[in-house]
Parts: sequence; structure tokens; C-alpha cells
Amino acid sequence: STAFHKRGSISSKRTSGEEMADIQIKEVSEAEAIRMWNRDNPDDPFSRQAPSWYDIRNWIVRTNDGEVVAIAGYTDMGDYAILGGMKARSKDKPKGGGNWKALLNYRKNILGNKPKIAGFRATKMPQAKWTAMNERAGYQRKDMMGIPQELTDKFTERYGDDWGIMKNTSWFFPMMRGLI
Repeated sequence: STAFHKRGSISSKRTSGEEMADIQIKEVSEAEAIRMWNRDNPDDPFSRQAPSWYDIRNWIVRTNDGEVVAIAGYTDMGDYAILGGMKARSKDKPKGGGNWKALLNYRKNILGNKPKIAGFRATKMPQAKWTAMNERAGYQRKDMMGIPQELTDKFTERYGDDWGIMKNTSWFFPMMRGLI
């Protein structure tokens, strides 16, 4: 496939290719994040039809040599945070792979150890696979970690079992990096 050859031409090792690339994460407005994503990913337009209670106020983009390869959002509610709006280039695309994890890690670092709630809606893979990937990344539904029941009930109503709450665990991601 062309995507493989493009990446392979930089280096046979993906990590070396990433070291050579100019990779940045920056905070932008929601409108700017969506405009930039759609400009650089016209075959995969961003759309988010979330209810008003799933309010995302802060948006970030990950760029690779100036091209937007991932977009995500978060809202810091004080005692907890809401994550959402994730969209990333898949690893079969040029400059794809690792982008969703990079933005998850960035938001975990910004938000610290407070619990983070998110709904999972797959756009590029089967829903069960996307939920499983998020659960392997540390999301769970057993401990509500002080997030208001009114909100967790809304997530259950909208997403069924396809949502979760994560607490930041700094040892977890380096260990998991090779598995996802």
C-alpha cells in the first residue's frame, strides 16, 4: 500500500521516522481544531453530535510536519474532567499510528490525577474493538471515583457500556505502549 511505502521511505523503523518529523501538540479553539482537521483530512471529516451535557471546552491538535493527525478535547470540572472529541489518523495512513495515545497522554498530564470520564464512539473500527482498546488504556466502570452519578447515568444512557473513567497512573502507559 502507498501508506506503507511513504512511511518506509523515511525509515524502516517507525520510531526513527517520528524522531525526524516535527511533532507538536497545541491548544486551539474548537472551530480552529475542526477546521485544521478537515483541511488536512478531507476524506475523514470531523463531526461531533454530542448532547449539551457532554461539553468539551478545550481542544488540542497533534501535528506531524504541520499536518493535523489527531484532534481531541477536554473540560476540567475541578474534581474531575470530561474527555471527548477524539479523532486520529489510523496507522494504515501516512503519519498515522500512535496519535490517539499521544493526545490521551497529553490530556492525562495536563489534568493530573483527577478522574477522567469519556464516551467511546468508534469511527474507524468495530465499536467493541475501540472500547476494548480504551479499557486496556485504563478506562473502567467499576469505581465512579466521585464523578457525579447524574453524569455517569447520562453516559450509561447514551453509550451503554462504551464509556469509562480513568485515573492517571504514570507507570501504566510506558508498559502498555507496545501492546496497543
